[in-house]
Amino acid sequence: MDNLSQIQSYKIFCDESCHLENDPSNVMVLGALCCPESTVSLLNRKIKFLRHKHNYMTELKWTKLLSKQSAFYKDLLDLYLNAEELHFKATVVVNKNYLDHDEFNQGSHNNFYYKMFFYALRDFINSGSTYKIYLDYMDTHGRDKAVKLMEVLHNSNYGSAKTEAYIIRSHESQLIQLCDLLIGALSYANREDIDHESRIKNEIVAYLEKKLCRPLIVGTPPWEDKFNIFRFSPRRKMC
Repeated sequence: MDNLSQIQSYKIFCDESCHLENDPSNVMVLGALCCPESTVSLLNRKIKFLRHKHNYMTELKWTKLLSKQSAFYKDLLDLYLNAEELHFKATVVVNKNYLDHDEFNQGSHNNFYYKMFFYALRDFINSGSTYKIYLDYMDTHGRDKAVKLMEVLHNSNYGSAKTEAYIIRSHESQLIQLCDLLIGALSYANREDIDHESRIKNEIVAYLEKKLCRPLIVGTPPWEDKFNIFRFSPRRKMC
């Protein structure tokens, strides 16, 4: 992205939703929130200010949204939308049950996972720049995933960009928690296997869609660099 390439050092905060092969969701969402490294400290202070303003001191997780904190979530979304230095990109896999790993991914869901995460990160990586990529701790295999993801980026013509991956716990990062809010809204809007009965989640999805002036269930053009959605839909296997 041209407006990102002027800065040489970035941090990218990543999170994922419904990424396991056999979970009940029909979608998988992998998201990345990117900003110049020099802006992270100020962004953290702004988020902490909002936390104190709304007396929200616990970890922010989409799965634990509180109706009484609607104003805090909206203020946080406004902070993101108004911050020119923040850019978000997500890969949304729909119809996950149609995936054919034997034919396309050497029989491995992990191979597919890395391919999709590559799509979430590729537009942020520019030759000659350095990137610190933060991944939310999920399980004991996180370190192996981080190493593999760096290999994928390096082997995809990004060898001239310096990338390092770090595994951190989400409560340690304000920006990973913000990424969790964004991908949570995306996942919730795109899921067809749930009843969408949560008032607060519907409210946040509607607020974000209104601010973006578009629904969260459609992809965006490749040049959209504020809130970019890449949708991947596997074809149903014919018998």
